[in-house]
Amino acid sequence: MEDTRRIQFSLNIPSDEFEAYYTGDIRSILTRTTTGKTVRFPASILRKFLTHKGIYGSFEMALDKNNKFMSIERIGQKQNEDGIWL
Repeated sequence: MEDTRRIQFSLNIPSDEFEAYYTGDIRSILTRTTTGKTVRFPASILRKFLTHKGIYGSFEMALDKNNKFMSIERIGQKQNEDGIWL
């Protein structure tokens, strides 16, 4: 039985908005998974994905059986016809 749970979500956070997360003024991210569940996690785990444009793309996070963060990876990064990052 696998003890790792994986959740997927997309983020569209411009760099000026993420600055508050990066400096620690805001400490957590609240978003919806692809299955519609709400998830909150520390903003600090996203720092490695920050570019001068912000943080955009689809991500997959691995959690252990106690819902403790294990890892995160970007699994997609593209824009739709309206310029929204998927």
